[in-house]
Amino acid sequence: GQYGILPEHTGESMDNILKIHHIIDEHPDLRLLVQTNPAFCCAGLVTEAMAAKIEAKTKVPIVSITYDVSGGNKNKVIIPFLKSQRKAAYSHDLKVSV
Repeated sequence: GQYGILPEHTGESMDNILKIHHIIDEHPDLRLLVQTNPAFCCAGLVTEAMAAKIEAKTKVPIVSITYDVSGGNKNKVIIPFLKSQRKAAYSHDLKVSV
């Protein structure tokens, strides 16, 4: 239901949702989730597609980083979130891509 997946959709994406909810349940003060994927990872792409719904339900922003062989500083997408940790509210305006 909530994320557009059915019980038949078992696998890594379902595991990711369960892990996210468990982590947030155990750490209610969590301020950011970072999802890392190798390029063209199907489960990672599916989870990334569900990120907006997960964020809406959990109220915790998710930053997705896709690693590939092109190099570069992929981690820089996290910087705006780390800088804004003192702010009371999170804004989707912080999202960037590399």
